[in-house]
Amino acid sequence: PMPAPLPSLPVPAAHPTTDEARALLEPFMSPSSAAADLAEAGRAYLGAGRDLIHGLHRAGAAGRTVVRAHSELVDRFVQGAFAKLGGPATGAAIAALGGYGRRELAPKSDVDLLVLAPAGDAKAAAALGESLVRVLWDAGLEVGYGFRTVKESVKLALEDHVARTALVDLRSLGPKEGEAAALFAELEQRVVTQLETRRVEEFIADKIAETKERRARYGESIYLLEPNLKQGEGGLRDLQASLWIARARYKVEGLSSTLERGLLPEREIDQLRRARDLLWRLRAELHYLARRREDRLTFDAQLKAAAALGYVDEAPEQSGLGVEQLMRHYYLAARTVVRISDDLVDRCAREAAPRKRPGTGRALTAEFKVWDDRLTVTDRDVFARDPAALVRAFAVAERERLELYSYARDLIASEALRLSDVLPSHAGAHAELWSLLCRDGSTGQALRELHSIGLLAAMFPELARLAARVQHDLYHAYTVDQHTVNALVRLTRLRAGEYHEEEPVLTRLARSVERWLPLALGLLFHDLGKASGSDHSKRGEVLARAYAARTGLATTDAAAPDDVAWLVAQHLAMSHISQKRDLSDPHLLERFARECGTVERLDLLTVMTYADVASVGPTTWTEWKRRLLLELHDRTRAALLAQGLAAPPAFEARGHRQRAILAGLEKAGVRLEDAQHFVAALPERYVFTADPAIAPHHFALVRRAATDGYAGELQVDARSGEAVLTLCAPDRPGLLAAFAGALAAHRIDILGAEVFSVDVEWWAPPPPRGGEAAALLPAAPLLPSRPAQGMALDVFRVREPGGSPPTPGRWAAAEADLRKILAGDVAPRELLRRRTRAPLGTRTAPRVALKIRFDNASAARHTVVDLYAQDRPGLLFTIAETLHRCGVTIALARVATEGNKATDSFYVAEAGAEPSPITSAERLAAVEAALVAALTDALQEA
Repeated sequence: PMPAPLPSLPVPAAHPTTDEARALLEPFMSPSSAAADLAEAGRAYLGAGRDLIHGLHRAGAAGRTVVRAHSELVDRFVQGAFAKLGGPATGAAIAALGGYGRRELAPKSDVDLLVLAPAGDAKAAAALGESLVRVLWDAGLEVGYGFRTVKESVKLALEDHVARTALVDLRSLGPKEGEAAALFAELEQRVVTQLETRRVEEFIADKIAETKERRARYGESIYLLEPNLKQGEGGLRDLQASLWIARARYKVEGLSSTLERGLLPEREIDQLRRARDLLWRLRAELHYLARRREDRLTFDAQLKAAAALGYVDEAPEQSGLGVEQLMRHYYLAARTVVRISDDLVDRCAREAAPRKRPGTGRALTAEFKVWDDRLTVTDRDVFARDPAALVRAFAVAERERLELYSYARDLIASEALRLSDVLPSHAGAHAELWSLLCRDGSTGQALRELHSIGLLAAMFPELARLAARVQHDLYHAYTVDQHTVNALVRLTRLRAGEYHEEEPVLTRLARSVERWLPLALGLLFHDLGKASGSDHSKRGEVLARAYAARTGLATTDAAAPDDVAWLVAQHLAMSHISQKRDLSDPHLLERFARECGTVERLDLLTVMTYADVASVGPTTWTEWKRRLLLELHDRTRAALLAQGLAAPPAFEARGHRQRAILAGLEKAGVRLEDAQHFVAALPERYVFTADPAIAPHHFALVRRAATDGYAGELQVDARSGEAVLTLCAPDRPGLLAAFAGALAAHRIDILGAEVFSVDVEWWAPPPPRGGEAAALLPAAPLLPSRPAQGMALDVFRVREPGGSPPTPGRWAAAEADLRKILAGDVAPRELLRRRTRAPLGTRTAPRVALKIRFDNASAARHTVVDLYAQDRPGLLFTIAETLHRCGVTIALARVATEGNKATDSFYVAEAGAEPSPITSAERLAAVEAALVAALTDALQEA
C-alpha cells in the first residue's frame, strides 16, 4: 500500500473559548484598598487563577485558551488595582503593550504596561504609576513599564523602532470613558497616522533587518536540536514580525484580516493557526516545567514536555518515540511559520518596489510568463490540463533564473494537494523531475523549492511519511526529509563545481559519472525506509523498486532500477567499512569489490556516500572521513581492475605508497638508510591510510621515543581548528588504556583514534615498575613486564569539554601524569579517582542505548568488536582497560564520535604470541558481560 500522505499538525482541542475562560476567572480580591492588603489579595487572586488555567492546560486546552486566559487574569487584577489606587481620578490611562497587548501572555511572561499621563499633570500620574507597579511586583508579576505623555510616547517611537513596534500592539486597559479614554484614543490615532503611515517603508526595512539579525543570533535553521520557541527561526517572533509588517502596509489587525485583504489563502491561515497554537502550548509547558520564563526547548525539556503533553512511545514503523513525535510536530509548525510568514513579508515588501516589467509580462512558453520580474502561469488551468507542468514550472524558473510569483506558488501548492492521488504515479510529472535532477549546470535550488511548497511530498508519499521525522540524538541535525533534500542539493552542487576547491577529487569523480539518474534517485530513496521498523536500507530497496514499477522508470533505462535499488541497499557500506574496518586487509577489499561488481557502481556509491555523510550536519564531514573514503575507493577500484578479484595488486599499490612516504622523509632531511628502515617497518594499514605528508613528523616522534621511552606532541590545525595528539611509546598490552586514562583525568575528550604499531627494534624499552594486578577475567596487569613487540604510534583527535583544542597548560599536566603511568608510579584508575573529584559527566543529552556486536567474518586473525554507547569523558579508557583485564589485546582501534554517541570498533585477539580471534561462545559472552558491567557503572557515575 502507498504510504500515508503528508502529516499535518494536530487540531487544537475544543476547550473553553476566551469568553468562557473569562467567566471562570471571577475576582478573588478582597475589597480592601490598602496597598499592602491589595498586593496580598492579588497574590491569592493570581495564584487561584493560575491554578485554574494550569488545570485547563493539563486537561489539553488549546494554546490560545491558555494565553487568552492568562491575559484576562492579569487584566482583571491590573484594572482592579488601578481603580483601588485612585487611578481614574488622575485622568491617566493605562495600556497593555507587546505580547500582553496582543492577549498572548504565557504563564511566566513579563507584563508590559504604559501609564499614559495627561499633559498638564504628569506628576500625579507618575506617582500613581509607581504605586501600581510596586503592587504588581509585590503580587508576584514581572512588570515592564513606562510613564509618559502622548507627545513623549510618539517622540520615543519615532526615534526607536523597538518602542515603535511595542505601540503597534497597544491595547487599552481603561478607563473606558472621560479624559483617560480621550488620551488613549489620541495616542492610538497618532500611532496610525504618524508612525504607521508616514514611516511605513522605514518600519518594514527595520523589521526585515531585525528578523535577519535575530535568526542569525539564534541559529539560521528551524532544525536546531534545542530550538528557541520564541526567538528562533520558525518561532513566534517570526509570525509576529510578519503581522507587524502586514499591519504597517495594509492595516490588517490579525490573521483573519489577511484573508479579507487577499494576502493569504484560507488554507494557509488554517495551517498557520495550528502552528501558532502548538507553539503557544509548547511554550506554556516550558514555563510550567521551569517555573519561570523559559523559551528554549532543551533535550531534558523535550522529554518532560512529551510526557506531560501525552505523547507515548510507539514502534518505529508507527510514529516512533514520544519525544520524536513531539519534535516532529514542532518542526512541522516551525516550517509552516517560516514559509507562510516569509511569503507574507515578501508580498508586503515588494509593494513599494517599482515593477521592472509592467503590463501582461513577457511570455516564455504557452504555459509560463514573466510578471513583475518573476515566473507565473499564463492561466490558472495550466496544471489542471497537465500535472507535469507543476514540475516544469521549477525547471523553467531555474533555467531562466527567476523566482516564482506568489500567485503561482499558491496555485502550485493547492494543485499539488488536489492532485496528491495522481502525482505519485504520473509518468509525465516524474519524467520532468528526472530531467530536472539530471540538468547539467543546476545548483539544486529548484529541489528546495519543490520540497518547501509540498510538491516533492505529493509526488513521493514515501518521503511524505517522513516529513519532519526527527531522530532524537546529537548527530542528525536535520529531519529525515530535510536531510534527503540537503543531500540532493549537495550532490547537484558537487557536479556543478561549487565544492571543487575543498573536494577536488570527489568533484572530478562526480563529473565523470555518465548515468546521473540512478545516483540521484538512489540518494533520494536512501533513507526513505526509516519509516519502517526493519533494516531501513533493505526496506528502502523495496520502495525504490516499487517506485520504478509505478512510474515507468524500468522502460526508461533497463539497468537503472537495479542500480537505484543497489545504491539504496548499500548506502551505508562505504562509511562503515572505511571508518570501522582495516583497509589493509585484502580479503575485506575483495569481498567489497565483488559486491560492487563494476567500477561504475563503485564510483556512484562513493559520491553518494559523500553527499549523505556531509549532509547529516554542519560538522559531520571531516578530513579523516574524506581520506578513508577515498582510500577505500582507490583500493577497491584497483581490485576491480585487477585480473581475477582474488589477487588484487596490493603489492604494487603498497610500493607506490611506500615510495611517496620515502620521498617525503628524504625531502625532510632524514638519512636514506633511516628512512628506508622506517618505511619497511611501517604496518600496511599505516601505509595505505596515513597521509604521506605527516610521515616525517611521525618518524621524529618514533625516534625520540626509541631513545627516551616516550614521545608526544599536540598540534592544532589552524584551518579546521582540529587538535591532533600523537603519542609514542614501546608497545605493550594495556598501553591504549594508559594513554586514554591520562587524557580523561585531565578532561581531554577523545573524538577519534588511530592505533598503529611500528614493528622495529630500535630501542631497549625501559622496564616497567609495577602495575595493577586485579582482573575481571584471565589475569593481565595493566603494563606487564614483557618484551615490547614494536613502537606504538597512536594518533588521537581531541578537544576540551567546551569544544576548543586543549590548552598547552592542560596538555602539559596530562603529559606529566602520563609519564608517571608509563613509569609505573601511578595506575590510571587511581589517577582518574584523584584528578576527577566531580563526576565525569556531560550536559543533558539524549540517551544512547548500549550495543555490542562481535564480528568474526571481517578479519582472519582478529575478532572485531563494534561498540555503540553514550559518549562520556574516559569512555575509551573504560573500554580499553576492560578488554585488557579480560586478557584481550587490541590490534586496531577505530574510535569515532557522532554527537553524543560513541561508535567504536576494535580488532581484538586472545593474548598470546600469535593473534587469534575469539571463537568460543562462552568467552565472547564473558567479554560482553564485562564490557556491559564496566560501561553501565561508568554511565551511572556520570
